Amino acid sequence: MKCWICQINEANSEEHKFKASDIRRQFGKSFDAVYYDGEKLYPFNSPKDKLIKFPKIICIDCNNNKARNADDAYTIFFENIDKINNMIEQTGHINYNEIFPSNWKSSKIDIHRYFAKHAGCKIMTSNFVDQVDISQLRLFILGKENVPNFYVRIFLNEITKEFTEQLKINPRDKYRSNIAFGSTIYVGESNDIGFAGSIINGSLRIEWYYGNQNHFNRSIDFSTESDFVKKVNIEDYYPKAFTDFINEDFFSYLNFGKYHLNEELLKNHYRTMFRFLYY
Repeated sequence: MKCWICQINEANSEEHKFKASDIRRQFGKSFDAVYYDGEKLYPFNSPKDKLIKFPKIICIDCNNNKARNADDAYTIFFENIDKINNMIEQTGHINYNEIFPSNWKSSKIDIHRYFAKHAGCKIMTSNFVDQVDISQLRLFILGKENVPNFYVRIFLNEITKEFTEQLKINPRDKYRSNIAFGSTIYVGESNDIGFAGSIINGSLRIEWYYGNQNHFNRSIDFSTESDFVKKVNIEDYYPKAFTDFINEDFFSYLNFGKYHLNEELLKNHYRTMFRFLYY
């Protein structure tokens, strides 16, 4: 199998589903953690565990070299999560110049390249891989400075923010970290097919959208240093009490709210967003 990014080299590298830097920063060097896939629990105790990696669908060169700036931008971004939380709560925006003061423009592009790499790996390991044209996404990762059919929205979830702050208080708790990602959802709209998913890291929910062929009428603005961040509507997002959930389902509900194990509801949410992007 060829690497889906360069389409030249053999796919011989396993991209992390969750960044190794996140695991090390939030769990430390020695830990006893669990990975929950919505059905079963899987223990792991190393950021190198295959459990938290995608299969070999990209090459070592793309993973270690061509995408290095994207990985570095992501790491710096989430090393500043407390600053970002304060920004959003005070102004309703993320100011990239405050996170990357020496090179905010290129770093803003690079962090979106990381989101693109994650989205591409999710798409290429989905059940719809035979239907997708991944060319625009891979060209963006390789250096193109715009991507007309990829879009990202960032939300602040004040419940997961409060929850992760509480986890830090007890260092013995194996759930010291709250990182997750949602299913890759296929959405048909008009004459195109689209893919959508989410990344959750602490307080932030990052939704990504990829139109297979058609260009979106709205695009990511890489020329502005400050972006509006929508806050999750808590009353709408969590229609049930947390006490209704026990054990691992609690964590799934915490991260995915009313979309907890409800793909049709989530698909309707994404379909509404695709209509916004196309028209």
